[in-house]
Amino acid sequence: MSKSGFSTSTQVPGKLGQRFVGGTRAAIWHKSLPAKLRGQLTDDDPTAAFAAWQNHLAKRKQPEPLERLLPEGRDALLWGLGRDDSAGLPEPLGQRSASSTGQQRVLAWLSASTSAAPSTAYAVETIAWAWQLPALAGCVDASTWWAVLEHLLNTADEADAIDPQTQPLLHQLLAGELPLTLAYLLPELTPARRLVRDARKTISRGLVDLLDGEGLPHAVNLPLLRPLLACWTRCSMMAECVEGGGLASAARTQYEWLVRQAIRFARHDGSAMFPPPPGGQPDLGLLRAAIALGGDEEDKLIATLALPGSDKQSRKRADKFALPEPSLHGEWAEVAMLRPDWSRTATRLGVTYPGDRVDLELIVGRDVLIAGQWEARLFLDGRRIEPEGEWEEICWVTDDEIDYLELEIDYAEGVRLQRQLAMARDDGFLLAADCVLAPEGAKLAYQATMPLAAGARFEPERDSHEGWLGGENRRALVMPLALPEWRALSGPGELQKIENRIHLSMQTDAHRLYAPLWFDLDRRRAARRFTWRRLTVAEQLEVLPRDVCAGYRVASGNEQWLVYRSLAPVGNRTLLGHNLVSETLVARFDNNGEVETLVEVD
Repeated sequence: MSKSGFSTSTQVPGKLGQRFVGGTRAAIWHKSLPAKLRGQLTDDDPTAAFAAWQNHLAKRKQPEPLERLLPEGRDALLWGLGRDDSAGLPEPLGQRSASSTGQQRVLAWLSASTSAAPSTAYAVETIAWAWQLPALAGCVDASTWWAVLEHLLNTADEADAIDPQTQPLLHQLLAGELPLTLAYLLPELTPARRLVRDARKTISRGLVDLLDGEGLPHAVNLPLLRPLLACWTRCSMMAECVEGGGLASAARTQYEWLVRQAIRFARHDGSAMFPPPPGGQPDLGLLRAAIALGGDEEDKLIATLALPGSDKQSRKRADKFALPEPSLHGEWAEVAMLRPDWSRTATRLGVTYPGDRVDLELIVGRDVLIAGQWEARLFLDGRRIEPEGEWEEICWVTDDEIDYLELEIDYAEGVRLQRQLAMARDDGFLLAADCVLAPEGAKLAYQATMPLAAGARFEPERDSHEGWLGGENRRALVMPLALPEWRALSGPGELQKIENRIHLSMQTDAHRLYAPLWFDLDRRRAARRFTWRRLTVAEQLEVLPRDVCAGYRVASGNEQWLVYRSLAPVGNRTLLGHNLVSETLVARFDNNGEVETLVEVD
């Protein structure tokens, strides 16, 4: 056994090879093979028999080779993956390549496979060699060809031992795509045909088990959305051509939903949000193939708006239709998307919250500004405390005005952290806030960081507490509402850049704390005067302290907004003349000074 757990014997010819070289067994050939050819595949002259097999593989019209079956040919094996994974792919072999060259390359690969680690790159390389099998017969001897086939069959067989939950992509590639590829390419061989049933089950089960019912993978697997889509797209194309290979009905439905999710979680250039390291490629060929295979008319319309390559007239036509909701929250998946529309330039915020971490990806226009974990460090009476639970969604609201997500997690010593994300559709802002609730009598300190994406920068102002976030150009203004606008005034904390992160710190002698960040994402307001102020909140004519509730006014030019959060049990309170009995309010002021609610949580 190799380190990968797969049998990698390079003994030639091996058991299957012996059936051919040392004496053909009729059972190896499927009845679909032409009778005339079967008559040539006899035990009498193995050399002549293999020559007949070579000739058959060289002249047959079906199945289609890789470059005809898939739009991008060999490159389609790398859909969804980093281009670094291409290093191990074998160069294409012609049907009659020099036998010495082919023989050496094949034997070298078989030898290297004995120490291959169980990785995605190894799996893709193995599938690439499977696609070489028909051409390989023309440039290696019989025993070597059979040894390669035997190795691939053994690899597919032993891939069942891979845990589909902890290594879903590796399992789908080696236990699903590899055997289906062999069955597709070599239907004349009974051992290859026998793989179809298990491969079909593996792929169908993967689509059902790894997606949430609406095509959304769990947060921990969201970076695998494109690689899994690529695997299942290739498999779906082959399955249509293999007898008994069609996917289960539930699996096909999940694939169709996954196509829409791939469009929804695409960046401006078509690459995937939350990509696997070291980064994603646009892979527009994959998206086009997947839409053609599993997309409906709505998917084609939203792709016209969301993906590169469409002309202006097509986008105008698509924009006239009633399109599906661009935002979503997947409770099982622990994933949310906050975005106002389907356009490529739409500001969007992707959120995942598996376990005790929250990851964000904030995109404004062409620029990815924030990418990675939004981390909070809490200190109770000077001692750092750690999470003791997992993030849970406690509120999700989406409508024509705003997308709002609220999460909660338990910390040690009875502390709770509640996290709010609110993105206004027309108003062009993002509110990202933490509310820390500790037992009475405790003193709190809070530190939070948001990592900048590659190429993004954050520029804190010298004299005031706001900062500018952007790429080559400024894209967003960040205002820490709980801090005074001017640094000369004493305040409860600091907003700064530390290394490559936005860092907000606050401290209080009280046992409750609210730490809101306001991101003004509308570039049209960049030249306007802006300000923010903490508001006085009263209940029964008494001014309430900071640890009971917090209210803020944000202004940019003539536009103004209101943010309110109760930290204690709700009461009948008033701020700026507006009366409310709720836990959270995010609102705008209209031209008459009246409050227009964007979201209100009781």
